[in-house]
Amino acid sequence: MPRAPWRTLKASVLALLGLVTVLVAPSSAGTAAAPEVRCAWPAVVSPTRLNFAFPETNATYWMMPYRLGEGDRIVADGTFPSARFTSLTSYDAKGAPIDSLADHDIAASPGSKNPFAVPDAGTDPARHRYSVTLRPGTAAGSGGNTLAATTDSAASGSGFLVVRIYVPAEPSDPAGGAPLPTLSVQRENGRSETLTPCPKADSTQGPAGPLVDDLRKLVKDVAPPGRFAGCGEFTTGNPGFALPNKVSNLFPNPYNKYLCAPVAYEQGRIAVVRGKAPTFPNTGEGQSVLDPTQVRYWSICQNQWQVPYPASSCAADFQTALDEDGTYTYVVSTPQDRPANATTADGVTWISWGPTDVDSVLIMRNMLPAQDFDNAIQDVKPGENAASVMGAYYPSITYCDKDTFADGGPDACPAP
Repeated sequence: MPRAPWRTLKASVLALLGLVTVLVAPSSAGTAAAPEVRCAWPAVVSPTRLNFAFPETNATYWMMPYRLGEGDRIVADGTFPSARFTSLTSYDAKGAPIDSLADHDIAASPGSKNPFAVPDAGTDPARHRYSVTLRPGTAAGSGGNTLAATTDSAASGSGFLVVRIYVPAEPSDPAGGAPLPTLSVQRENGRSETLTPCPKADSTQGPAGPLVDDLRKLVKDVAPPGRFAGCGEFTTGNPGFALPNKVSNLFPNPYNKYLCAPVAYEQGRIAVVRGKAPTFPNTGEGQSVLDPTQVRYWSICQNQWQVPYPASSCAADFQTALDEDGTYTYVVSTPQDRPANATTADGVTWISWGPTDVDSVLIMRNMLPAQDFDNAIQDVKPGENAASVMGAYYPSITYCDKDTFADGGPDACPAP
């Protein structure tokens, strides 16, 4: 069967990793040793749980620290979730990606089929199984359901394993109707141990987790002083979207590329963002991720521009109002500054500003663009003008008086 036409990562970019019975946050990250953890998936990241490193409100991230010696490996036995996207990614001790496997690149186990890769996979979760081996000493991008746990093919090392799930079919079940992968630590000496999930690891609320303080401290230690490096040359006084100068140590999703725009609150002032929306598989309406679209997922989020970089609110592709030409208008404001015509009925998607006592940063995500879509954020190279590359798909942004918008709508607030 033909595979989905999504672009794939270069082999040198990323890989997956494992964990061990006694798991610690590595000292090279500048953090103290994490508490001893004898269960799987002790940290659940999302804006409603552990809110750090710019999480997406329509996704959940399960994190596991690990330490693997030479010859050790982790076997992750999982079930493909019912969701828009899932992946397994390894990160080093400072939150930079090592290697990754996206859903469509994971081979199904014997007797199973991958619903993200073939159209005849059916709906029985028991036939949507996979097994991925995580090991040090292997090169990133090796494939074959083997993921590198260390950079430069080092024989041993530490890091974090992250499972992501975007837009689950049932919003109340962030795991997408599937159990989290079972993790088996297999040692070089032949010993093996299967870790039980941490309490409530797959529940809606998630655990407080023993790693919360360690992860927040990690972000604080590795982030540039004061804030992450910025959005090109744009400032809060002159906002615009550009490639972020640096996000590598904030657990970025390797299948996303980002544009960011710094913004600052002033009473009575709103931010207006406009652009053309790429097409996407609206799985909530029954569309398959195998259907031809321009991207797998896109969104825009308002975030606090201070450590530990929490998200305030997001609007995903399926939550965005579009006009007849497929263009969107976002209004970002406080509830009291929201114009009366900033509603879906008026073709406008409203995003809550969030806290007003700190500067904010808007982040746009594009995930897995199709091979024949040339206007994605992924097509913007460092130093290039994003607007020139993305054309109509570039998100323009301007400040506007709320009363001006209320009287004249988006056209009364043209981009500079």
